[in-house]
Amino acid sequence: MKHKKRKKDNTRRIISIFLVLFLLLILVYNPISLRLTTIGVAIYYGLNPVIFYRLIKTESSFRSFAISDAQAIGLGQIKESTAFYIHKEHKRGYLFLPLYNLKLAAKYLNYLKKRYNDNWSLTLAAYNWGESNVNRRISSHQIEKDKDYRHLFSDIPETYNYINKILYPKNKT
Repeated sequence: MKHKKRKKDNTRRIISIFLVLFLLLILVYNPISLRLTTIGVAIYYGLNPVIFYRLIKTESSFRSFAISDAQAIGLGQIKESTAFYIHKEHKRGYLFLPLYNLKLAAKYLNYLKKRYNDNWSLTLAAYNWGESNVNRRISSHQIEKDKDYRHLFSDIPETYNYINKILYPKNKT
């Protein structure tokens, strides 16, 4: 009799654990939760929440399991190599975790903002096209914080359109 009761208790415990895990998955990967988390991460890392929200929407449409042709992963579409560059103790596979991915995207964005004198058009160009490409493109320019440099990328349609999706064409950086 004791054996049956113990087995029944164990079964209930296992079912309870699975239910809690299932509910956590729903909460963590829920589209509304992801949007709210995106705004929260932006505020925590001192980023403009509107720009960060648009960046994540443009990168992944809030799909945590998105993988690009270039093997960029998750909400912020971060490559494993970039993740290791930003966070030396990065573990492979963690980019599929929404909060972790958003935190790395925010850290990388802050790094790029600092590198490009808080200029959003150059920061976004580097996020999309890569630092090396942007550095070559602006090598003869003095970076001004409030100047709009998106015209420098008009011959790179993907990057030019990317910047315009996030900043909108009529807004100045």
